[in-house]
Formats: sequence, C-alpha cells, structure tokens
Amino acid sequence: MELQGQVWEIISKVKVYANGPSSTSLGAWGIDYKVNYGVSIAELKEISEDYKGKHELALKLYEQDVRECMIIASLIDDPTQVNGEQIDAWAQKFTNAEIVEQVCSNLLWKTDCALSRSIEWCLSNDELLQKAGLIIAARSASNTHIKDVVFEPYLDIIDGLDDRSIANNKSNIEFALRQIALRNDNFKNRVVEYAKELASADDEHRAWIGNQLLFDFDEA
Repeated sequence: MELQGQVWEIISKVKVYANGPSSTSLGAWGIDYKVNYGVSIAELKEISEDYKGKHELALKLYEQDVRECMIIASLIDDPTQVNGEQIDAWAQKFTNAEIVEQVCSNLLWKTDCALSRSIEWCLSNDELLQKAGLIIAARSASNTHIKDVVFEPYLDIIDGLDDRSIANNKSNIEFALRQIALRNDNFKNRVVEYAKELASADDEHRAWIGNQLLFDFDEA
C-alpha cells in the first residue's frame, strides 16, 4: 500500500477511538491542534504496533497536522534514520506541551542528533523548546554510553535560567537534574548541593525543585 493509503488507514483506525469530550478537555488545557480526535495515548500505542520502524510513513504522518497522526509518527519512526534536518523540521510544529513531550520522549532522545539540539534549546527563550531540551537531556542521561562531560553544561544552563523559565518548566528541570544525578556519585553530590540552594530560595518554584530533589534523594 502506498504511503497516503497507509495514512488514511491509520486515520480510519484512529476515528474508531475518537473521543469528543477528551478532545474538548485537551483544548481547555491549552493543548490545541488543527485536528484532534481525543484518542488516548494507550490507544495510539496500540494502533502504532503494526507500523513500527516505517520511517517514510512517520514523516508523512507528521505532516498531517492531526494530533493522533503526529503522536503515532513519533511512536513508529526509526531513530537511526532521523537526522538533524528532520529534528529541526519537527520542532517547528512544537505548538503545545503534549506534542513536545510525546515527540521527545518517544523518539528524539534516541537519535544521534538530539543532544546537540538539546543544549541549544535549553538556552532558547522559547518555553516549549526549553521543555524539549530538558526532556531530551533527562532521557539521555540514562544512556551509559554517553560520556559524563556531555551533561556538564546542563547544570550551569539550568542555574542560569530566569524566573519565567523556572516557573514554566519546573517539573522538567527537576526531572533533568534527577536523571543526571543518577549517573554517578559526583553528579549526585553536585545536584544535591544545588538542590539545597534552591530549597532555601525565596522563589517558590526554585524552592519546589530543590525540595523535590532533596526528597528524591532522601536528603530532606
């Protein structure tokens, strides 16, 4: 079956699970798409099983501006075939927190080009790109084949974020710092010391990050 036929086949499967109230609920949370059928992530994962590894199909699906197609694209694409040009193109469609989280967690962190984008995005003034960069850093931290030196910049980058960035991405910052800390004792000690500073900050969001990290590592 040619690509467009496969796209229509997938959309037909998606429509079986269409959930109007869920779609409306997502919109109420500011998660907007051109087309949104309100299908759950679990159901999208089920649909995607028959299309795993189909890179060209993933590219075609992501072009559709349909929530479910974009998420399925991130679930089926082959990370070994994803290049920097594709990452940059897909990032242009980071218009809400859900698509950022799904694309980065399902696919981008597994690619060879993601970490270089991650640092660049963390330094961006764009809240969604910052979110993407932090998610990629956090997910990649579990990869023991990546050298520790790659994660060194993130501690300084996070420390340099302004109040708005901290407030908008506090859960992702906590996630990234926690995962980096889990790499080894050196990172853990540094993150714990930084967490103590954050916990005593006047800013409520910094304090939340610090206290959460201290709780995670039984340092509270």
